[in-house]
Amino acid sequence: MGEREGREADEARAARRRLSRRSALALAVAAIAGAAYEIASFRGTFDHRSMPRPSAAERYAASIAALAGDAVVHVGHSTHLLNVGGSRFLTDPWFYDPAFGALRHVAGPAVAPEAIGPLDAILVTHDHADHADMRAIDRMDKRAAFFAPTRDVAARARVLGFARVEVLAAWEEARVGGATVTAVPAEHDIYEIGYVVASRASSIYFAGDTRLFDGIRAIAERFTPSLALLPVDGTRLTGGALHVMTPDDAVEAARILRCKAALPSHAEAYLSDLVARNFLATTIASAGALFVDAMKRALPAVTTFAPAPGDLVALPS
Repeated sequence: MGEREGREADEARAARRRLSRRSALALAVAAIAGAAYEIASFRGTFDHRSMPRPSAAERYAASIAALAGDAVVHVGHSTHLLNVGGSRFLTDPWFYDPAFGALRHVAGPAVAPEAIGPLDAILVTHDHADHADMRAIDRMDKRAAFFAPTRDVAARARVLGFARVEVLAAWEEARVGGATVTAVPAEHDIYEIGYVVASRASSIYFAGDTRLFDGIRAIAERFTPSLALLPVDGTRLTGGALHVMTPDDAVEAARILRCKAALPSHAEAYLSDLVARNFLATTIASAGALFVDAMKRALPAVTTFAPAPGDLVALPS
């Protein structure tokens, strides 16, 4: 090879090295940008709010108009309006998608937060964005009592302007109108409580996001719920423990509780983010329907409801 050819070969190798370095740099920048986007998304930086469907809003309006006696109006995900002892309680508000930048509703909430209507209390089980949606809570009835699992959640509620804010530990009680609110134990990937809301006529157990655990038996020793709202989608972090009941776990919980009726909760969210869905966590698709089918087979004497957002469920007498 002549001097000229050698020089050209050296220049070609140098050009390839520069191209390789540029490609590696571009990949690194893309990876950093992608990671930054994921972090921002999981922090809820991007507001992709879910707008209610007109049909669901119409069902909700009809349900509120027909509300009498102890009953539940399903709003969406783990958000339910409980009418107990003449008072209205809203559980774990979530109205904005995507929570954590990764969770969306299969079916959106029945109504916008400001259309929920008058409330006597808001019950929050734990400090996750799909259960303590403070942007939505800020647009709700500030005259309502606010029951929180931790001082941090309580402090945020006070900043929003709620006057009666209480932190309840397991087995502590509070009165709201003609109903008693009792905090009960729960187990999740962060600290959590559940709630039993009871009147003279009935009681509703709202389990939040709990996994199946021995404390369910302690709840059953103190209460026999007229209705149990049980999470069913089996959320599990990749390589980690189960954090939310599966449909079969919820059936077992209903059996232990000896409840008269059951309703699936935490059954309408799915992981929309590709990274989250493929690498971070898993959920069970169609979990609500699977729970209803399993209840019919295992506990046919228990009335099992499967309401769409906006639907009214009257408690069994």
